[in-house]
Amino acid sequence: MFVIDRYAYNNRWTAVPELHKFSLYILLMIISFSGFLPLQILLIAIMVPLTCYIARLPILKYLSWFRYPSIFILLSMATFVISYGENSHQFLMAIPVGSHGYLGVFHSSAKQVGPIVMRIYCSLISTYFMALTIPFNQMMKLCKTLHLPAILMELIVLMYRFIFLVLIEFLTIRDTLDLKFSFVNKKKSYLGWGRLANTLFVKLLADNQRLNDVLTLKFAQAKEIDEEE
Repeated sequence: MFVIDRYAYNNRWTAVPELHKFSLYILLMIISFSGFLPLQILLIAIMVPLTCYIARLPILKYLSWFRYPSIFILLSMATFVISYGENSHQFLMAIPVGSHGYLGVFHSSAKQVGPIVMRIYCSLISTYFMALTIPFNQMMKLCKTLHLPAILMELIVLMYRFIFLVLIEFLTIRDTLDLKFSFVNKKKSYLGWGRLANTLFVKLLADNQRLNDVLTLKFAQAKEIDEEE
């Protein structure tokens, strides 16, 4: 079970109807994309401690989940803000590049960074709230309540289970290689991770083929039943 799933199944709001929690999530997303800064700040100030309390989650662990998204956000904002131009007056700050160009930050880009970053983090906080308060079984009930197509729900369940299959295979292969001292030094670690990737890829191909065979058989039987009716 994933870490988020473990917290989701043990949160304090398990008895709250999933439709109510989903409605709150929609409201939070509307606030996140509203661009109204006081509401966004209020959302962050309220939802961070509230989510940690409901999910029984330590605040430091919760904040650590923003580390990797923040790297991608930083890189995205850097590519968005830093531009090349020939007129130095349009830059907030710039350095000469070549004989006629400048590399720097546009005035317009610098003004847009703050609102964009606030929207991203507010959306991320809102999504974490939904993921930590609506476990997967309630998510499927919610999909049925919203009358999503059955084929879509089956695909969601298959993808969810396939992720766990990949995780179990990865952990099994890694532990097996670890028992064979495949990670004792740098050179062996490279070889060990290479063997792990190769074995995992081969096993995933085999599992995928078996899954395709099962689905083909299932839909063939369903088609025969429909034709008989």
